Amino acid sequence: MLNLPAIPRGCPVSLTLIVINIGLYLAQMSTGNLITNSGLLYGPAVQGGQWWRLISSGFLHGSLLHVGFNMYLLFMLGPHLERAYGSLRFSLMYLGALIGGALGVMLFAWDQPTLGASGAVLGLAGAMGMALHERGIALRQSPVFGLVILNLALPLLVPGISFAGHFGGVVVGILMGYLLVWLPARSHGASAGNTVSIGAAAVVLLGALTIMAASLGGVV
Repeated sequence: MLNLPAIPRGCPVSLTLIVINIGLYLAQMSTGNLITNSGLLYGPAVQGGQWWRLISSGFLHGSLLHVGFNMYLLFMLGPHLERAYGSLRFSLMYLGALIGGALGVMLFAWDQPTLGASGAVLGLAGAMGMALHERGIALRQSPVFGLVILNLALPLLVPGISFAGHFGGVVVGILMGYLLVWLPARSHGASAGNTVSIGAAAVVLLGALTIMAASLGGVV
């Protein structure tokens, strides 16, 4: 009899994100290019006022392999972070990394159509790396270390994959890990409310910077 992995508990946001991503991919397949074209990240469209693309693009995918690989990484990383630091802090990590990926694209690949959760998921890997570092654990001991390195290398090996989106997600993920994990652990007087407020403020600032970059048409 086939033994399927048990559904992890205590991580409602992680599981909800997986369901949304898979559900939207199925919707993409059933509506042709309608949802994809309406939601992917494209600088000129964002500059024209379609700001939702900064978020919607992070929930759309181009192929079954694309969504499958991203959801596998999310399944491996999300529950650990959410159970360790709570659903609210985890949500801020994910949203911050998602916007960070969009920021990378708007800065360095403004006119390149982009979609996928890779920036957000790799951002979680960056936050996980910060959490492991705070605990004094070597990054290579993480069970997903190899998969993360592969995902970072893919844009350099496979044409059409956004390096800017991946890089932006990782950098902001590390930043969110610093604000939501490392800093509270080292600042014993920091309350949970203050930590969340700082994380939320960072997400708002990232969103403003991304809109500004889109409006200016990137930097290259």
